[in-house]
Amino acid sequence: MASHWRYSFMNGATDLENVVEQLSVNGTHQSVGFAIGRHFGNQIHSFFDRYGFLQERLLPFHRSSAGSSVYQNFLELHRARFPGYISELEGMANGADRPFEEFLLANLRGEYGGLLAAQSHGQERKDGDVQGCSDCLVLTSDAALIGHNEDGAPAALGTMFVVHVQIDARPAFTALCYPGFLPGNAFGFNASGVVHTVDAVSPREVRMGLGRHFLARSLLDAHSLDDAILRVTATKRAAGFTYNIGSVSERRVICVEVSPDRHSVREVRGYHIHTNHYLDLQDSRQSISLSSRKRLLRAQNLCNSKPPSSPSQVLSLLGDEEIRDYPIYRKATPPDASATLCTALFDLDARLLRIFANHPVRVAERSIGLAL
Repeated sequence: MASHWRYSFMNGATDLENVVEQLSVNGTHQSVGFAIGRHFGNQIHSFFDRYGFLQERLLPFHRSSAGSSVYQNFLELHRARFPGYISELEGMANGADRPFEEFLLANLRGEYGGLLAAQSHGQERKDGDVQGCSDCLVLTSDAALIGHNEDGAPAALGTMFVVHVQIDARPAFTALCYPGFLPGNAFGFNASGVVHTVDAVSPREVRMGLGRHFLARSLLDAHSLDDAILRVTATKRAAGFTYNIGSVSERRVICVEVSPDRHSVREVRGYHIHTNHYLDLQDSRQSISLSSRKRLLRAQNLCNSKPPSSPSQVLSLLGDEEIRDYPIYRKATPPDASATLCTALFDLDARLLRIFANHPVRVAERSIGLAL
């Protein structure tokens, strides 16, 4: 069953009309992936065809002898650890009638980006990510909130979609998806009351191991907050991510930073801000963009002036545009290459997720609400 959510997205002086569909699907990992691939095949083809990192870096490397060996190692590792998620990608590839290798490569873009940088003797890491996403987490006696700006390349506009999924006996889940990617690589929630968002980080050390998108996907199968922590801190990780996780039933909010060999778990009390670099694992070797530093500093200054304690305050912070070159709410205006594609607000007490297609304060009426 599919429905359409239509909205206009303002990007500078350009008014781009965007359509986000919602698809409900159930079955096995394979059949769910196939249904997603078939229904959103046009978006997948459009996105992959224009995805420069995939076409210009990943596929040429994959076709080399060294790249073929790396691919086989990644495939065998993930097929052994996450056979269901590999089946989802295989089904997606079959549904879209596109080579499976492209789906696996794209879902390991961060891992490949780090490995390619190491092979280039420390040249600047490029993994196809436009460094993005800002989060404001709040846990007080009056509010339990996770606010998230989903930042990315403007080319992703018009390609994202929401899926509502039931796979066998696992918890049903809802997630915002990019075409060709496993659900979980943005934000989502499941029937166990576990909600999450993710922030990209760039550890300099990347190794052969489990991919961050696969670990994020596993959060949608979590039964509790402690179960979620165990999933994203699993051993043999390849790279790094930040997972912001909440539990409706437990009324807890945490921030989990992971690198290949370390992790931290912060239990939120009051508020916590996160952008695109490690805060609790800050002694880890990492690449930090100027945008991430600027957004974090601006958000911290706003919170020091008035700690966020309500949905409206969190949305106001996520919509802040005061720093012209590197605002929290981003519009892909040089020198910033990223745009805020949408804003999400999880209200654990109200059991509600709101997704704002446009500015979350000025155009607040352009939103949808989903019951947690």
